[in-house]
Amino acid sequence: MRTSKFFKTGLLLFVASLGLISCGDDDKEPEIVVDPVSENVEYYIEGKVVADNAALDGVSVTAGEATATTDENGQYSLTVKDKKTYTVSFAKEGYRTVSDASVEIANNATNRSLVALNVTMSKEGVAVAVDTESDKVITEKGEGKTEDALTILTIPAGAVSTATDVTLTPYLEAVATDVTPGSKEEAIPMTNIAISSSQDAALNQDVTLSVANASSSDYYFDEVEVYEKTNARAIGDWKKYADAAFDKATNSYIAAIKKGSSLNKDYSIRVKSEKNVSETKNDEILREDSYSNAGNMSATTYDIPYTAKLGWEISASGLDEGALSLVKAAIAAQEGGSEGVYTVNKTFTAHVSGDYILYFSCKAKYVEKEYTFSIAGKKVTVKVKHYLGVEFVYTNQSSSMHGGGTIG
Repeated sequence: MRTSKFFKTGLLLFVASLGLISCGDDDKEPEIVVDPVSENVEYYIEGKVVADNAALDGVSVTAGEATATTDENGQYSLTVKDKKTYTVSFAKEGYRTVSDASVEIANNATNRSLVALNVTMSKEGVAVAVDTESDKVITEKGEGKTEDALTILTIPAGAVSTATDVTLTPYLEAVATDVTPGSKEEAIPMTNIAISSSQDAALNQDVTLSVANASSSDYYFDEVEVYEKTNARAIGDWKKYADAAFDKATNSYIAAIKKGSSLNKDYSIRVKSEKNVSETKNDEILREDSYSNAGNMSATTYDIPYTAKLGWEISASGLDEGALSLVKAAIAAQEGGSEGVYTVNKTFTAHVSGDYILYFSCKAKYVEKEYTFSIAGKKVTVKVKHYLGVEFVYTNQSSSMHGGGTIG
C-alpha cells in the first residue's frame, strides 16, 4: 500500500512539471529586432554613360559627397540620403565634362527606391589654328578631317580679324527625362556644338556650320532649326537663331553663323517634333514576395533581391531601317544615353523579428511617349518606353496580424 501511494504521488508531480514546462514554451515572447532596411534610409541614383553609342568605363561620377566610377558596362550607382534635387557631374580625361546634370529624389519616394540618370559624353574636339588670310575647314577631329565627322565649320579667308585657335566639340546636354504628361510641339536637339576660340573676336563675315545626317540622304528631317545658347552655364537656356537646310549632295544640315557673331558660342541643331507623354506608371511588378518567420520566436535575416529595368526602347513597326536610324539618333539626344533596356541588381538584407512575416514589392516606374517627325515629306510616328527607376515597398507584420499579406 505504501509503495503504491508514493508511486501515485510521484506520477502526479511529474505530470504537473510537464504542464509547467509546456506552459513556459507557449508563453515565450518573440524576439523583436530593429530592421536595418527601415532604420537606414537611403536612395539610389543609377545610370549608364555612353560615348559614340558604346559604354564608357572609368568615368568619375559625383553627386555631393557620393561618388562612383562607371564599370565596363558604363554603369554606375550612387547612394544618397535626402529627398531633393541633386546636381551630378561626369568626368573623364579626353572627354567634355558634364557638370550640370540633375536628378530628383521626389518627396513621395519610398525608402530604397531608385531613379535613373543616363548620360552621353563626347570627346573634346581638336584645336585648329586659324589665321586671317586662309580658308579653313574644321571638324571635331581637326583641320580638314571630314571623313565620318559629325560637325564641319567652314571659315573663309578674312572672316576673323586676328589669328586664333578654334575647337569644335559636339555634345548632348544631360537633361532630365520629360515626364510631364500631355501633347506638345517642340524642337528637340539632334546635337549641340560648342565652338570655342582662343581669341574672342566678332566675325567679319558669315561662316558655315554643317552637321551630318544620321542616315542615308534618302532619309532626312524636313524641319530643322538652329538655336544658340544665351547663358553658357545654364541647361535649357536656348533661343532660336536660324533655320537649317538639308543639303542632299553632302547629306548634311547647313546653317550660317552670321557676321558679327562670336566664335565662342554654343549652337544646337534641332528637329521639330510632336510629342505625346503618358502619365508616369508603376504597374509593372519586378518582384513581389514574402518571407514568413511565423512560429519561430527567434529573429532571423532575409535577403531581398530584385532586378531593376532602366533605359529606353523604341517600338516602330513598319518603319524601314533608314528612317529608323534617323529617328533613333534624335530620340537618343532627347532621352539620354543610347537605345536599349539594361538591368541593375539590388539586394537588401532585412532583419525579421520572431513570429513576424515580411512582405515586399518592387515595381518599375516608366513613362510611354509617342514622337512624330516629318521625314522626306512623310509623317513618321514611333513609340518609346522609358524606364525611370524603381519603387520599393515593404513591411514587417506580426503573424497575429496575418490576413493574406499586405504591403504598406
